Amino acid sequence: MGADNIRISFEILVCLTIIFFVDINTPLGLSAWILYFIPLFLTLYLEVRNGPFYVTGIIIVLIAASFFLSPQDMSPLYALLNRIFFSCMLAASACLIWNYKMSGENLKKSEKNYRILTEWSPDAVIVYRDGAIRYANRAFLRLFDPDPASTPVGKDILDMIQPERKEIVRERIRQASLGAQVEVSDVLLMRPARSNVRLDMVFREICWDGSLGVLILSRINDSA
Repeated sequence: MGADNIRISFEILVCLTIIFFVDINTPLGLSAWILYFIPLFLTLYLEVRNGPFYVTGIIIVLIAASFFLSPQDMSPLYALLNRIFFSCMLAASACLIWNYKMSGENLKKSEKNYRILTEWSPDAVIVYRDGAIRYANRAFLRLFDPDPASTPVGKDILDMIQPERKEIVRERIRQASLGAQVEVSDVLLMRPARSNVRLDMVFREICWDGSLGVLILSRINDSA
């Protein structure tokens, strides 16, 4: 278990302890147990797949215990119904948190698999985000410059394109960032150590390192 997991687990444990102590010293008529939502939502940051369900189970046990330990200032039946309803809300919230965490895990797995595919793709592939190339696969690195010390990563792809086609490429990047899949042909890529090459490019939106960017696939224009 990582340091962050240990820290969050400790914070959840402290929250549960404090809320339980407050609950058993609060009359049944005061819904102190609603504070249990705090440790439940902390499981969003816990790298344990079923963490929301584990914490919900502990909370339900604590709510049941505090039902008998709290000072009774109202009908026990009404107080019991309140706690049962709240327990159902906790279980529903745990399901939502679990689904959210699973979606994040699936996204990370898909991104990892996509990285592997793009790395070995025969097509030149780059990821463009925030005005710079964030990733370039082997095919693009070989296409750009055979010298391993010269890398396009961190540079703006627009600075490598002929002035006449720069604006249309900029517009295609903007359209792709809005979810469209677009393309442009006959783009002259200016290379530092080799003659310039004409490319056909396809642009589409992609999630990379947890943020949205633009995937650019390039092929040499054989008709040039």
